[in-house]
This record gives sequence, structure tokens and C-alpha cells, in this order.
Amino acid sequence: MAANITNSTITLDQEKFLVNKLLDRSSLRLVMGGLCDNINMREGAGLTAYMVRYKRMFVPLTALSEGTTPTQAAAFTLEEVTVTLDQWGDYLELTDIVQLTVKHPIMTQVTELLADNAARVMDREIMIVMLAGTNVQYGDASVTTRATITSAMTLNESIIQKVRVTMVNAGAPPRGGPSTDAKQVATTGNFLGTQNYVAVCGPEVIGDITRPSTSFGSWASAATYANAKALYATEVGTWANVRFVETNFIPKFVLLGNTTTAVASGAAFGTDTPVVTGTSDGLYDTGTIGFKVTRKDKLRGFEEAISIPHTQASAHATTGGFTFNFSSLTAGYVYNLYMDSVEAGGSTTDALLKLHTANIEVGTTVAVTTLATGAAAPAGLRNSGDGLDPAAVHPVFVVAEAALAWAGFYKSKVLMSPTGATKDDPLAQRRTIGYKFFGKAVIKDQTRLLRLEVASTY
Repeated sequence: MAANITNSTITLDQEKFLVNKLLDRSSLRLVMGGLCDNINMREGAGLTAYMVRYKRMFVPLTALSEGTTPTQAAAFTLEEVTVTLDQWGDYLELTDIVQLTVKHPIMTQVTELLADNAARVMDREIMIVMLAGTNVQYGDASVTTRATITSAMTLNESIIQKVRVTMVNAGAPPRGGPSTDAKQVATTGNFLGTQNYVAVCGPEVIGDITRPSTSFGSWASAATYANAKALYATEVGTWANVRFVETNFIPKFVLLGNTTTAVASGAAFGTDTPVVTGTSDGLYDTGTIGFKVTRKDKLRGFEEAISIPHTQASAHATTGGFTFNFSSLTAGYVYNLYMDSVEAGGSTTDALLKLHTANIEVGTTVAVTTLATGAAAPAGLRNSGDGLDPAAVHPVFVVAEAALAWAGFYKSKVLMSPTGATKDDPLAQRRTIGYKFFGKAVIKDQTRLLRLEVASTY
């Protein structure tokens, strides 16, 4: 009996039907670059930009006496702000076969992907600098740490009023609106329009502001503005001289791990955390280590998931060390490991937990044989299960005029390899396309940038 010929038996002789239109990628709302003044570095001047301001003089406290020369005021002082540039870049390699056989315009798609990549890197680096700012309000200002923010502390009129009062009292000048004159913005950094502070926040916070039950009495939606052209990108509305701008490329801090402080050898300490094994005290004379772990989404790059501090005692063998096994964790993330920075270990204080290993890939094992010397561990959330913890904490960046700057030689440079044969590619089988830029964000004045951290209903 002859075999039936079906669709599945002749697939090798069929042209696959590929829809001409590519699927759309998700849209990112990148806004931070537009809030920075540009500092164009001069070639040959090094990688560090120096900015200087004259600090305010003290006012005299006593009136002049007739005919008597007063004591001279203290000498004026200067304040210096510096920023050293970083270089960033990435590239993709395309073979000649790919260029010949792919249906869609591959060079166009690759160029767009790299442009998106560069924009995300720039926005992320600006935001990381902003997250390190020293002017912070936690919740309704009744608490002083991220870990003490409660789920009730969602953004409301009272909280934003406290923020505005802080900015005004500090003498932080409000920003102008976005200019419709691109040349003026590029050359002078000045903006046209109504004077307001700008608050950058995620969709969860915007949801709290605009939900029907919220009583933001004088809230004005951007759709009702008289001058629709004078909008910041993704501007949502205005309240109390604060213009709210929405971005979906902003961190939200969540709890990684659980409430357990002491971890048994050979155990993880919560969901998506590594297995920890202690075989000796090594450099840690007490035989106990303190540590915490953070997680970063590879598409975003923020340390958003932060564990609480933990401790573990070793088995006090004569050789070996502590081992952190990241083998079975969630794909698409990398992890940072923070540990005690002193030999007398067992600390659970963030300031004493320093970065030991950064950007640990899933499937990796990290052996701890040296003291941690990197940056201090980021502050985490309230321990889960105490009945007060929010599911997440959301930063809101409130920006005044001349708060931030981006120093660099150029925005971004696109680099393509030649199309013909070269010494390294004699048959012209490969072509690369990539980008690179030199740049770094800096807070010009800490009083002109306030980071608000709140919970959300969403």
C-alpha cells in the first residue's frame, strides 16, 4: 500500500510563508536625557569635567557702628563638582549568508536594535546616578529608610506637597517647559514655557495619581493644556506646579529572599536565591559571614530585586571557603553578591556589605576566598511577612532647573565595518555594526534633585 503524501512529508520542498510585516517590539519611554544639560567635552582635555560654583556668603548678624570698620566677612568658598566619563558600546556581527538570505531588511533592523540599546544604556546610567542622590524623601517623610516605607504610603497630595516645600525651601528653581525651538535647547540648554518642577515616575505611580478614587483636586491632564506643543515626552499632567512625566524604564524595588536571617549550609535563602555552602572560615576569623544578593534584568540593568541581609556559619575546616551556587536561578537575569568587608564577619549592615562579584550569570558558581572591597550594598525593603511591607517601592525623581548634566564627547557614534574584503576578512564573509559613546551623568546640585520613594496600589 502506497504511503499517503501529506503536508508534513513535503516541508523541505515548500517555501515558508513569512508575514512581510515584522512584529512590533514593545515600546520603551526613555525620558532622562531630555532633563540633562549638555556638557560637550573638548578633545584633548581628558576624561573628567570640572564644574565650580561660588557658595553663598553668610549674612551679617550685627548692624554697623558709626565710624567703626566692621570685621570682614569670612572668605568666600568654592564648591567643585566633577564627573569622569565612561565609555559604553556594543555591536553585532552579520555574515554574508545572513545578509543574502534573510527576508526582511536586516541592516535596518540591526541599526534600530542598536539605537534602542544605546538609548537604554544612557537612560539607565543617568538614573543610576540619580538613585545615588543624597536628597531623599521616604514615603510621607515620617520614615527615614526604604525598609520602613509601608504599603499605605502611596503618592498623594500631602506627600507631593512635602516634596515641593523641600525644593522651594532649598532654593531649587523650577524648570521651564520643553522648548519648541530645538536649536535653542541644543545651544543654550534653556527651555521655554511655564515654570514647574518635573517629576519622573513609573506607570504604577501615575496610576495612583489618576485613579478615580484619588483626590488630586487641581490635577490638570496634559490633554487639557492650552499649548499641546510645549509638552515633555510622555507628560501626563500637572499638579501643584509639578509636571508629571511617565516612563516604563525606571526601577521598582522588590524583595528577593525571605525573612530568615541565618542560612543553613547547602541551602538557599528564598525564591531565586543561590545555594550557600560554608566549608571553612577562610579569611573570616569568626567563621560567620554576612551577605546579600541583588538581581538585575538583562533588558534593564537595574538592581531592582534586593535580598535582606543574611548570615551563615562555616564548618571551620582548614581549607576551602564559602561557595554560592547560582545554577538553578531564573534565566534572563544576572546577580550581584555583597559580602562582609572585614575579617570579623557576620555583619548584616548594608554599609559593611561590599560588592564581591558583579553580574553573575545563571549557572555559575562563585567561590569566596577574598574579602569584598566594592561598593556598599543597596538598601532593601521591609522584611516580608511583617504585615506592613509594600509589594514594591517606586522611585520618583523630582527635577529642578540645572539639576543634572550629561558630559560627553558625542551622543553616540555608529560604526560599520567596510563592505569589501579586508586583511582580517579576506573573503568578505562578515560585517559588523555597532555603537559607542563617551559620557556620564552628574548631579550638579543635590538640592535641585529630590528622590521620592513610595509604595503603590498597583
